[in-house]
Amino acid sequence: MSRPPWAPHDEHRHADAAVEAWWWWGAASDLRAGVFIGLELRGSRYDYWAGLVRVDEPYLYVEELDGADLRAGLEIKPAQMWADHVCDVPFQQWSLGNEGHGVLLDDPTEAWRRAYGTLVPVTFDVEWHATDAAATLADIDGDTGVGGYAQLGEVDVQIELTEGVLAFNGLGNRVHIWGAPYVPSSFAMPIAASGMRAPYRRTDGGRVDQVLTDRWWAHVAGRP
Repeated sequence: MSRPPWAPHDEHRHADAAVEAWWWWGAASDLRAGVFIGLELRGSRYDYWAGLVRVDEPYLYVEELDGADLRAGLEIKPAQMWADHVCDVPFQQWSLGNEGHGVLLDDPTEAWRRAYGTLVPVTFDVEWHATDAAATLADIDGDTGVGGYAQLGEVDVQIELTEGVLAFNGLGNRVHIWGAPYVPSSFAMPIAASGMRAPYRRTDGGRVDQVLTDRWWAHVAGRP
């Protein structure tokens, strides 16, 4: 993949983009747990997702769809929830966090419907550090009005749950795209047959499936 000379400001919002999305994933070194966070902006509206998967535990899912409580930068403050996404050093380090409630889903695909599950308080604290330079996403490179890049890294994760703090570190990756929504089927491999699933739904009705096996994989499972 090519490596254009992106400027530090490219890490932040692009005011002329109708749609812009940031996504981060991380997995424990032993692959027994994984986390993801996604934020998509459409003007003053946004969608937000976060999730945690663990071996032999229900899927913990957080979402805020079509929110209108966007603050400065990439901070959101919907009712009874807060989340922020801070670029500490462009193309080197991000700090991600949220405080609120999620739902524990025994059936992960319930996230595609009404996400009925056990409501639990949760706090995410994720530090993302780059291990390689950002690289153009081959499948969107050259598309008119679309920009973006992917980057490999490492994560340091602490998640506060009712039963205590879950902490792990391991490999991570991220995507930043503007001019189009994040659509994983455009540049992700087909989903694996087994693993810890972390699906989510989009405001437009699209259903995305994700699974953690040897790494995070994703694809679009359905559309309206």
